[in-house]
Amino acid sequence: MTAYTIDKSRFVFEQFDKEMVLINLEDGLYYNVSDTGTEVLHLLEQGLSVAEVLDVLSVRYSNTDELPALVESFVAELEKQGILLPLPQDAPASSVSTAKETPRNGAETSFAPPVLTRFDDMQEILLLDPIHQVSEQGWPNR
Repeated sequence: MTAYTIDKSRFVFEQFDKEMVLINLEDGLYYNVSDTGTEVLHLLEQGLSVAEVLDVLSVRYSNTDELPALVESFVAELEKQGILLPLPQDAPASSVSTAKETPRNGAETSFAPPVLTRFDDMQEILLLDPIHQVSEQGWPNR
């Protein structure tokens, strides 16, 4: 299966507690990623393929029947939104063993579906470049 990375040429991101916020600098949309979604993104950023991510999560969580469908759907949505880029086939292999050695809270924890929420309410503000895109009256006038 394919390995991915966050498109850092268009997105900046920061983790707050167990959630992640990503901002698309080109279109001003921002996203919130849930607890388990953040975990999936971190594993992908380590260079793991989707199959390897599933292997890691199956060790960490007890309810693994729905895991493949949930993770694959989440990754597909991240790719659709342009957040993830496929890594080239010749990218260095990841180290799954290190990720597997760090169980979350044991296998008794249930995996909650990862959630990506998109926001456009601050799109205009995020796109406003206060140095270059101002009127003669100055910032904050476009």
